[in-house]
Amino acid sequence: MKIAVLIARVLLGLIFVVFGANYFHPFITMAQPPMSDTAKAFSGGLYNSGYFFQYMKVLEIVSGLFLLINRYTALFILVLAPIVLNIFLFHTILVPSGMPLGTVILLLELFLIYAYRKYYASIFTTTPVAG
Repeated sequence: MKIAVLIARVLLGLIFVVFGANYFHPFITMAQPPMSDTAKAFSGGLYNSGYFFQYMKVLEIVSGLFLLINRYTALFILVLAPIVLNIFLFHTILVPSGMPLGTVILLLELFLIYAYRKYYASIFTTTPVAG
């Protein structure tokens, strides 16, 4: 189990560091998959907001680095959760050709959430007591 967690953590960390850094300094050239008008409108709206993509990519790089160095891992798995879910949903609903990568990222994320589940137990306390 430890080796599987290590592999999943490193893979997810590398994915987010590499693709996050590629946004700021393109070093991977890929042909963009054909996108529907809805997908273009969605992506264009986020990009044209002037801050969203930059903010998200910085979060991806920082989170990916922390996964790679194995510090605050449980926290950064949660930080990445909404990003991972949106990647999966975007590629499942709007650009189905990207669904395999979106599915892999989602499965890695879910596996890591499961592997680190003991760190999340206190979040689900129904009546917390202020200390």
